Amino acid sequence: MSFSARMAGLRNRAAVVAAASVVAAGLGAGLGAAPAAADVHRGVAGCFAWSWGYGNTSVTVYWHNRCKTRHKLTIKYSLSWTTKTYTAKVGGDGKGHKRFQTASIVSIKDSGRV
Repeated sequence: MSFSARMAGLRNRAAVVAAASVVAAGLGAGLGAAPAAADVHRGVAGCFAWSWGYGNTSVTVYWHNRCKTRHKLTIKYSLSWTTKTYTAKVGGDGKGHKRFQTASIVSIKDSGRV
């Protein structure tokens, strides 16, 4: 095989590798990204501002106690066959989060001062 034929072969392989890497980069960019239609739910319940959104296998609820006093946060969630309750006592200006595996959020409320 001549030198020019080997160089042409290398150029062709380089072009194929470059094209494949561009395609792979485009596919990889979407793997970890959230879907464009993903809804983030936000709201206020008494002293608490909260937000949550569905992940692939879980739901994470974030909250912030906007009052100066300690309050109790109550999160009711469903595991398709049963409903459970999670409570947290949050200090004034306190923030936090809780991840629920394979759950749906039913309600979030401020249960008053602690």
